[in-house]
Amino acid sequence: MANQLSVMIATTDILFFTATFVLVLGVGMYAGRKESSSSDYFLGGRSLPWWGIAGSLFGTNISANHLVGMLGIGFSVGFAQSHYEFGSIPAIVLLAFVFLPLFRRKKFYTLSQFLQGKFGPTAGRIYSGISLILITIQLTGALYIGARSFLPFLKDAGIQMTYTELVLWIAFTSTIYTWFGGLKSVVYTDVIQTVLILASGLLLAYLSITRPEVGGIFELLAKEGSRTDGLSKMNLYLPPNHPTLPWTGALSGLFLLHIFYWNTNQYVVQRTLGGKSLREARLGILIGGLLKLTVPFFSILTGVAAYQIWTTLGVATDIAPDEAFSKLVVLVVPLGYGLIGVILAGLLGAIFSSIDSMLHSAATLFTIDFYKPFKERSNQKLTDVEEMNSGRIFLLIFSALVTILAILFVDPNSKKNFFIELSNQSSHFTPALLVVFLFGIINLKISSRMICITILLTPIFSFLLPSLYSNFSPLFIKEIFGEELNFLHRVFFSFHFAILILSLAAYFQNRKKRTNQDEKSKLLKPLNKSIEIFTLQSILKSNTKYWILFIVLFFGLIGIRILIPETKVFISIAGFLLFMVFSIFITLQKRSPNQNITSLFRKRDEWLYGILLGFTFLFYLWF
Repeated sequence: MANQLSVMIATTDILFFTATFVLVLGVGMYAGRKESSSSDYFLGGRSLPWWGIAGSLFGTNISANHLVGMLGIGFSVGFAQSHYEFGSIPAIVLLAFVFLPLFRRKKFYTLSQFLQGKFGPTAGRIYSGISLILITIQLTGALYIGARSFLPFLKDAGIQMTYTELVLWIAFTSTIYTWFGGLKSVVYTDVIQTVLILASGLLLAYLSITRPEVGGIFELLAKEGSRTDGLSKMNLYLPPNHPTLPWTGALSGLFLLHIFYWNTNQYVVQRTLGGKSLREARLGILIGGLLKLTVPFFSILTGVAAYQIWTTLGVATDIAPDEAFSKLVVLVVPLGYGLIGVILAGLLGAIFSSIDSMLHSAATLFTIDFYKPFKERSNQKLTDVEEMNSGRIFLLIFSALVTILAILFVDPNSKKNFFIELSNQSSHFTPALLVVFLFGIINLKISSRMICITILLTPIFSFLLPSLYSNFSPLFIKEIFGEELNFLHRVFFSFHFAILILSLAAYFQNRKKRTNQDEKSKLLKPLNKSIEIFTLQSILKSNTKYWILFIVLFFGLIGIRILIPETKVFISIAGFLLFMVFSIFITLQKRSPNQNITSLFRKRDEWLYGILLGFTFLFYLWF
């Protein structure tokens, strides 16, 4: 086995990798050469095309934590990790059609400006502060997983480099073009990196799944389906007491994390705020969602194939999850064709595309939400150049900070699934923030003080909850959900804890209001109600019966799938067609007189999100 896991990287691999590195750096520097205002630097001048937004969203999301970490979880846990991808699609549709129109209408730079308008400046600053903490955690993890995944290849190439030196190199390089060019540099380099990620991921998937130990995708499915221990790694739904990914947590707490990540996360939403129009931004979001659906099949499924390979070779127990990617590459990729260079370039893209996005968003949050208001309170108005320079200075300081954290406080020899660890650590802070955004979306009036108390109190409840569960939960609950509380279940309970606090606050706050209204209010109330009913009726009048039919068919298919599991293939395909037909029907209803079909489908988005949701439904019921 030692010989099988050793490889000398060829000159062609090094040349391809070096050319890619120079290309990314050059494009980053060139794209940002004309940035002259804060709008240019922080939002790309609000001129980003749909393809730039799609590539940047995908590149930002698919970091080395995904490319390396998800493959490792596919190897150690199985295809259930696909919940992290499939479950994100409904959240992406929410961003495109609910959250983004509200954020763009006010021309926000940061999402904290939305909270400031709803609940006051303190709530917005708390959001920005917590966002900076979350970015610090995730950036530290990105530097760690990037350096750790690269080290084996450098050693095989005869390059003597330590973990510390590699972290410094990654941080320095990604900081250069982000500092120089702003959001345009980040977006356009992300597009290149997205192409590299897809190319390297699909290449590694093909080489792994076609190995003799696996025998192709259908043979892989057959082998996993016939396992006598009942622990098939192709099962999407793991038991409620599973320590890592119980299905109950995946369809509850994880879905809430998806909504937070895609709709209220500064470094994700920021590139959509920079779109040249709402239509361009929305199209970019939906195309990015389609790209997301490929991840389980080139990353997680590859991890399952790796398990089959190493089980056949008798070394599966010797492989740590975070080492699975690098050891698989040197095992399955043939030498002398530059293919290892392609995969390394994809890995480089996955590392840079997440780090540059987080660095830039951290600089935006600091400048717009902290430094600029501080100067305004001192009666000093910042010019565009001063705003840009303050963001650049903070970017350098912040980059140095996370680099130090990645070197000093992360174990480069850890055997844990670092992707899961990052999700666990970050999820203490997110439920309350999500609840606050949702209450802001529905325009529910709550005092700023209670908003701030809830944001700060919920993480404390979240940290205490596992201990409360272990000490006070009834035995039958632990038999169902396990001896220890899974972090996805914890997210679900923390979310409802925050809802309870704010709902009670809203109730008592409204109760204190005067019950007697003036005559003008009494006269206007019936009129307002009539307008509201009329508006609702105008929206639903022509489509109500079709929506009811769709919902009946949708839940009917789910019921049949549960009652008759053998029909899963047919039900999955029927569900996909149901979404497609319904979305095409809605699109056709939007057709204006004399408009041709090509123009209609080019200008409308309904059919595209029908494809997205249809594929999601298909995969959820098939697996």
